[in-house]
Order: sequence, then structure tokens, then C-alpha cells
Amino acid sequence: MSSFDPLARRRVHYFLLLVLLATAASVWSVKVHSAADRPSSLLPALPTPGADAAEPGSYLEARVGADQIRLPALAVDYRVQVHGDLAEVTVVQTFRNPLAIALAPRYLFPLPERAAVSALVMTVGEERVVGRFARRAAAERTFAAAEQAGKVASLLRQERPNQFTQRIANLMPGAEVRVELTFQEALRTDRGMYELVLPLVVGPRFETAGPRAVLDGIVPAAPVNGLTTTAPADRARVQVAVDLQAPVPVLGVDSPSHALAVTRRSAEHLSIALAAGRVPDNRDFVLRYQLGGADVSTGVQTHFEVEEGGYFSLLIEPPASIEQDSLLPREMVFLLDCSGSMSGLPMQASKRFMRAALETLRPQDSFRIIRFSDRATTFAATPQAATAANIAAGIAYTESLRGSGGTVMTAGIYQALAPPVADGVVRTVVFLTDGYIGNEAEILQLVATERQTARLYAFGVGAGVNRYLLETLARTGAGFARYLDPTDDADEVAEALAARLAEPLLTELAIDWGALPVTDVVPAQLPDLYAGQSVRIQGRYRHPAVGRVELKARSAAGPVRKGLDVVLDDQPERPALRQLWARARVGEEMHLLTTPPAARPRGRSDAQLREAITVLGERYGLVTRWTALVAVAEPIVQSRPHATVPAAVAVPAVAGVSPAAYGTGPLAFSGAGTPEPGIGLAMALLGFLGLLAHWRLRRWHRPEAGRIQAQAS
Repeated sequence: MSSFDPLARRRVHYFLLLVLLATAASVWSVKVHSAADRPSSLLPALPTPGADAAEPGSYLEARVGADQIRLPALAVDYRVQVHGDLAEVTVVQTFRNPLAIALAPRYLFPLPERAAVSALVMTVGEERVVGRFARRAAAERTFAAAEQAGKVASLLRQERPNQFTQRIANLMPGAEVRVELTFQEALRTDRGMYELVLPLVVGPRFETAGPRAVLDGIVPAAPVNGLTTTAPADRARVQVAVDLQAPVPVLGVDSPSHALAVTRRSAEHLSIALAAGRVPDNRDFVLRYQLGGADVSTGVQTHFEVEEGGYFSLLIEPPASIEQDSLLPREMVFLLDCSGSMSGLPMQASKRFMRAALETLRPQDSFRIIRFSDRATTFAATPQAATAANIAAGIAYTESLRGSGGTVMTAGIYQALAPPVADGVVRTVVFLTDGYIGNEAEILQLVATERQTARLYAFGVGAGVNRYLLETLARTGAGFARYLDPTDDADEVAEALAARLAEPLLTELAIDWGALPVTDVVPAQLPDLYAGQSVRIQGRYRHPAVGRVELKARSAAGPVRKGLDVVLDDQPERPALRQLWARARVGEEMHLLTTPPAARPRGRSDAQLREAITVLGERYGLVTRWTALVAVAEPIVQSRPHATVPAAVAVPAVAGVSPAAYGTGPLAFSGAGTPEPGIGLAMALLGFLGLLAHWRLRRWHRPEAGRIQAQAS
């Protein structure tokens, strides 16, 4: 090399080091992880196959160093058919590859926690492939075999009741794969309004450090891959269309989350779309509507099959004349999430709620305020009487709170539930959080173990909260869950929610089915009923019959009885009821998994519950934690399957959530913001090589510069 010109020598060395850096990055990202879950954080920036390969705004970009990377393109269409209070939803996910290399996209996305996912169809070119149900391990083996054979395949798995992953094998350059998912859901009512919720975004998940309880088969939350401080909130990739039909006139429809374009086909038929067309998937879609005429929910909906028997759904609401007990003193315990994800708008909304809730306390009440993030602290060591001075001090305390740190819920829950309750006092725990944790099972078991007679109300604060955790917390705590969007005008909503912190209208609910041939009723234990609420009861019947059922309960004024005539029909009118009953049974079994073993009926073990859930998924065609859907196209499209690069579809930041909740690196990760081990090692290697290059260049540059200077003099 001594005969080389000094400047040429520097260029050669610099070129070799650049090659080394690029090779290390690409090799590490492809080789260090298994084919099942390799991340795509270090994809090389390669040329795209053409300007028209992806629609404008449909793909996502990330910057790693000086490279601009196009991640797998995605468009999602929700097509919703609503008949009365039952919804059938088709989710169309279109994946496009904007790169000149084959990709294996992985997409983490939410669905309603009660959704009965019953079908998958994959379209590759002109070929349509219907997905097959299988036990999760078998489905993963089928997918892996197709991936290695160079075929296009899709695999749908459930990670949480409201969190799913879609994987695509061998998405070729410029190619498009469309996956259609179908699910059914029974809609809830609240104060006469039906509500359809389509979760559109997965929020970050905080994982606690150190050992913790992990239930059989329930693993920590799946990684949330997306951009951090440059979250692609401007990428409009979601479209929603709702066809709403009812047997009675639809009186009104609105959405607190999105502007709507509503076309009235008739008094009973509406077509609803998003006014903006496509929108970013950074907040949940919420649709509310009211039906006129006779309440269709007071009757029984049925579906009968000769081979299996019948399935029914019954919605019960408390009588409007029930009196409420307002004399019993309450110990109100406010448990406030002050973690980093609650910083900004969510914290402001929590403060507005707290002001309204404290100002509506009654003279006989007392209160405690507990804030938690990395640890839990309290406003006062003991319950404070609801005097004007104490309420003012409590408001001042909540106004001083800020959002920062992790989400260690266990410390706050212990402080809320552990102290003894005074005689004659009802303890009510009000939980304000976005639910962005990965250890849901541990939290739910803790509440079930510690709550004693306390009631727990879960208020979700955010535009895309963890509804599964909040709904299950409320069920475990014999309360209810409600939601507050901090990006909306939260004052009126906060005041309305605070006003509903009251005792239930009906307790000790039970149904006498008389001589009707009813079996397998869920829920097994009916919840308490609050003002404006309803409870849906699903079950099976052996043969058609007519009879009268009686609802028995207790109110503040004494026993309550309500009769209802029931017709268990012999017609196959609503096949969705079959899947909805099975999904409700799956929910019951999953709830038992988070119940302390000593409190489970018949002492059922985790393994027995898991097998029961798996069998339900196989028999009724449902995606569960242990059953999955897999589809494989026949043509071999990839001759070098080992060269296919895994690539996670980026998930945008939830509207209103601080970027600090997503970590500090160029890409976002689950937990406390630390990268996966393989990525961390790759980053460390690249950093070391970069420092080495810098040191070598300086070493080469200085002597040559000295020689050049000497020659010039």
C-alpha cells in the first residue's frame, strides 16, 4: 500500500469499512433471530421496485442512521354489518412490499376483547385461500414449512384477548397480499345507547423488572414496533364502513372519536362512513346509536341446529323504578396512574375527573388518593373526611401530580385494598389508567385475592386504552368500566362519569329458568347491575320450547322480581349466536385462569382450563390463545426462502400519549424502552465498528496531513 497515493489509500480503507458496516447490519438482522420472530430494525435501504408499488401514505418510513427505510405497506378496511345489537365485522388487511427484496411482515393489531374471530381468507393474485383452524403449535409448524418451501402464507395468532399478530411469509418485491378476517360481537348498551368499538391501535406495554407470576401459557405482551418521536400519525391507512339495520327506527347516531358521513336509506337502515375517508390508526373508533320503538333487547334471540340444539342470547336491564341506597357511607379510594404514558393530555383528563369526583362526595363519605408509577405514594395515611377543606386539599394534591416513570400497578393496588375497612362503610376503588402493562394476569390475580368486599370501577383514560384489562378489572371488582378520551373535550364526560360513582341498583342476581331446557349458561355468576346498564346472558337449549323466566335480585328497598316470556325457536335464524356463545365460554375459562386456584369451581387446574379453551376453539372455529388460523398458497414464489427478510409493520403512537412512553431508540420496543437482546448487540457492534472507523481514519489522516504540509512548505 506504500505505493498508493495517500488520498487513494484513505478512500480504499474508508470504502472497506463501509462495506463491513453494511454487511454486519444486514447479516445480524437476518441471522441473529429465528424465523418466527426476527425483528426488522436494521433493514438495509434498498431500491424500490417502482414508483407505483405503494400508494401515497400507505407505507411507513423509519430512519436508521443515514438510511431511510420503507417498512411493509399496510391498508386496513373495516366492513361492519350491524343487525340490532349484533355486529359482524370483516377486517381487510392489505400488505404491500415497496422494496426490491422479499419480506416477511409481522403486524401486531388489536381487536375487541369479546370478538369471536371465526374466519380468514388470504388472496394472492387470483388465488383465494381459506384459512384452516389448528392448535397453535400445529399452525405454526404449517406456516414455517410453507415459509421454508418459498410459498406465500399467513398465520393469525392471539397474544391477548384483545391483541393479535398477523404474519405473512414470502411477500415478494412489488407484490400484494390481502387477508380478510371475520369476527362477530354482541354490542353493549349504556343508558339506552348501543356502542360499537373498533380498537385501531396497540398502545405501549410496560414490563415490570425481576421475577413475577406468569400463568400457564400466558406470556408477556408481544413487542410493540413503531416509531417514537416521529410517530407516523399522518399516515391515513384505515377506512371504516358500517351498514346499520334494525327492526325499529334508528333515532340517532354519533361518534365521539371520528367525524361521520351518514346516509339514511330508510328509518331503520343507515350507511355510515368516515367523513375523512381514510384516517390514521392512532385512536379507537367508537360509534353510538339509539333505537326507537319497543326495546329489541328485552326479547330472546335464538338459533337452532338439528344436530347440536339451540343457542340463545338474552339482554336484561334493571327496572327504571328501582330506588338507590344513598345513605350508606363510602370510603372512596382513587388510584391514579401517573406513569410516563399518562403524561400530558391523559393526566389533564384525570385531573378534571378527580376535581368532579371529589366535589360530588357526600358528607358521610371519606376518601383516599393513591398515585403510582415506579412506586406508590398517598395523599394521606388514613381516609379523610369529605369536608370542604379536605376536598380542596385533595384537589390541590391531584393538580400537583405529573406523569413519569414506569407502571408498577401492584404497589398501588396493595395500598388501595390492604387496609381494613371500617364497620358500616362501603369501600369503592376508582382506578384511572390507560392499562399499558404487560403483566395483566398478575394484576388480575392480585385484585381477585385482595379486594375482599371492595368494589372497583375502572376508568380508561386515553384514545386507545387496554380495554381488556379495564373490563376484566371491573368484572373482578364487581364494578364497571368506562372510558375518557383526553383528546376530546373531557370536562363534560369527566363530570358525567364522576356522577355515576354510586352503588348498584340490583345485587344477588339470579334467573329461574322454570321448565325451559336451558344449559351451559354464561356468565355463570351474574354481575351486579348499575343504573343504565344491562347484562347479556348466553346459553344453549336442548330443544324448542316456550316458557317464562324470572329474574330475582335484591335492591336497597328489598327483593326484586321481573318476569319475561321466552320463546326458544326451532329456526336457524342467527348463526352468529353459535360463535358468540362459544366465545363467551372461552372468556369464562380465561377469567378462571386469572382467578386464584382455591376460588375456582371444582378446583380446576391451569392445564384443564387451557385444554377446555383449546377444544372450544377447535370445535367452534375460533381463534384463542391456543388455536390459530393458517392459510398457505400453493405456488412457490421464492426460490431462496432464507433470503426473505423479516419486517415488522410499524404501529403509530396513540393520540395524546407522550413519545416518552415508547422508549428512546430509533425504533420503539415493549417494556421500559429497552431493545431486544439481538438488536442491542447489533447496535453495540455497529457502534464499536463506527468508533473503530473513526479512530482509523484519524490515525491515517494525521501523518499524511503532516507530510502534505511539509511538502507544501
